[in-house]
Amino acid sequence: MSEALDAVRRRIEALGMDFQFTKAIHTGMNGIERETWLLEYQGSQFVYVAGQKNVVLGWDVQQCPLGEGVLECLREECALGQDYYQDTMEDLKEYYQKQMEKAAGNTEKIEELRQNLAEELQNYEEEQKESGCTGWEDFLAKWNEKLSQCLSPLRTADIGDMLVEVDSRYIEEDLHSLPQAVELLKAGPFTLATEDEWEYLCNGGARTLYRWGDALSEVRDEIYNVGAVSNRQEIEGSILERPNMLGLFLAYDSYRMEIIDNIEYTKGGDGGCSLCGGDGPIHVLPCYSAFYREAAHNLGSLSKNYYCYRRIIRLP
Repeated sequence: MSEALDAVRRRIEALGMDFQFTKAIHTGMNGIERETWLLEYQGSQFVYVAGQKNVVLGWDVQQCPLGEGVLECLREECALGQDYYQDTMEDLKEYYQKQMEKAAGNTEKIEELRQNLAEELQNYEEEQKESGCTGWEDFLAKWNEKLSQCLSPLRTADIGDMLVEVDSRYIEEDLHSLPQAVELLKAGPFTLATEDEWEYLCNGGARTLYRWGDALSEVRDEIYNVGAVSNRQEIEGSILERPNMLGLFLAYDSYRMEIIDNIEYTKGGDGGCSLCGGDGPIHVLPCYSAFYREAAHNLGSLSKNYYCYRRIIRLP
């Protein structure tokens, strides 16, 4: 055991809690590794996470450049969207043309079909414009507009050392409000991460939009098929459902909204609203960023099937 880990062990033991030291482990990503403790407390796993001073968090579309891997994926999504709307409208024209041929001689019916076609085409054109799939520049503008609305602002913060639950857990019962949930879950001896701490835990201080790096091509299929990888013993090819660089499972399922020490936002997903609603990549893909916020405006009760939390202890 290294001297550093031995010192950490003494700090944890000084808490006077029943943490069991399972083993020393190495966590990391992209060739960068760190040694830490894997612990157990009443059947749940925790890891020791070393903090960092002056960590850059949040995102600004003007100051934070997107990686080429993200841009490449967005271009593909834009092209797919354009093809979808073009094919759909061509199929629609073909369908109505056949209907008008069947109605030959019935001028009133033909005029009705023409009006219906014009109305449906207009609806699709408006939908295409709203999705940004009219062209790459429009798509990128819509993307940046969305990011500016849903990501936390660019800032710096000092993060302290923590013991962090490896995975989040669903709330045990439906709760009346987010303020009630935050108060209840901070009752002790554990507490909740702040937004600064949560983003650090998710990205490990890395300056990429996503915790796994500046790429989307290898993870896009997983995002659109959440839960496809259900057995963590068989996740060799998975990105979303493998631990991050700190040994934690965060931001891997857009259906899971994680409660933090904040009554205005949750983190980690939007409850699957964008994905189930078919809102498209501009709304779905940001949910997997460490900096994504799901606003709690007009939020009613919290369902135990969607809201989860992660216990932490800040080390003195």
